[in-house]
Amino acid sequence: MVKLKPIFTVIIMLVIASCSNEPYEFFDIGKIDANSELFRDLRSFSEIKSEEKPVCLTFIYPFNVYLYNDQSEIIDSKIIRNNIEFITALDATEEDGAIGLSYPITSIQEDGTSISINTNEELKIAIETCIKSEIIQYCNGLLEEVNCIWKVTSDTDDTRYDNSIMDFYEDGTGIFYDQGNAYRTSWISLFIGEELHINIHLEGNSEVANDWNLDWRVTSISDTVIEIMNNDKQYRITKTCGIPNSCDYVEFRECEQENTSEKAEFIFNNYTDCILSLQENVADSESVSVSFFENLESAEQETNSLDPSSYINNANPQLVFVKIKNINTDEFNIIRIVLFVEACASDGER
Repeated sequence: MVKLKPIFTVIIMLVIASCSNEPYEFFDIGKIDANSELFRDLRSFSEIKSEEKPVCLTFIYPFNVYLYNDQSEIIDSKIIRNNIEFITALDATEEDGAIGLSYPITSIQEDGTSISINTNEELKIAIETCIKSEIIQYCNGLLEEVNCIWKVTSDTDDTRYDNSIMDFYEDGTGIFYDQGNAYRTSWISLFIGEELHINIHLEGNSEVANDWNLDWRVTSISDTVIEIMNNDKQYRITKTCGIPNSCDYVEFRECEQENTSEKAEFIFNNYTDCILSLQENVADSESVSVSFFENLESAEQETNSLDPSSYINNANPQLVFVKIKNINTDEFNIIRIVLFVEACASDGER
């Protein structure tokens, strides 16, 4: 009996240890307080994650999640088998509680690369990067939405660009329409630190380009309105969709020709009245001539004018320069229009 007593004592100690709240100290557990920034990041990540839509970071299940009470004691552990169970565990965590993750956790990035996350800090970086990527994709999806334009409204007393229009294309280009002129544009959305930005660049050295070639900070974003600012300049751009082909902005759309890729016939004669209606100081359309050119130099010198009865575009979208000239005084104005070819579902449908 004397020899068995130490063995019995050890067994009792093991039982007591297994029933206490301290057996997890042997594992590499990262504690995440419910009121911490990382916990909030996890919640944000769970909101954008869906089982049907893959995102930029996917956890490889199963892994263990440990639950803490308000005394920082581990009171339970759960095996998490899928994203729904992970979200449920986050939602069940008390405001003054915490969860713990047993590292390492394996994740798959958007490009298919497998990564191992070993600490809370690595987890925070991975999730923040993913959330930023999702926000950028959301922003791009809004701006690139087909048959939608964005109308500019100033949030300051400077109303110079009120009613100007932006049209963004999915290849990172676009057109900025302002007072009858169209400016080819490139753009990109990105994060600088913790802030979403939209970098806009208009081609050329015009005053309009100088005013807009800036790195715009996004202060608010929704499905229909994006608010941007740069120093003292603040604008709201509001989405409008389903606008018919008209003179509200200087873009002319035609259906793609059969058996061609992004080619269409444009009949400029059909656009003349529309173009003239945009111009100031044109009281009599019979006193002006309207001609079309592929570049500004040709328009200024009136060389290589395009056939107004039939023209096939050579790019999509394509800028065309229109010279509006008073035949009595030889005074002229050159504006830009945009030709855009779209695939139509049926004949005549846009």
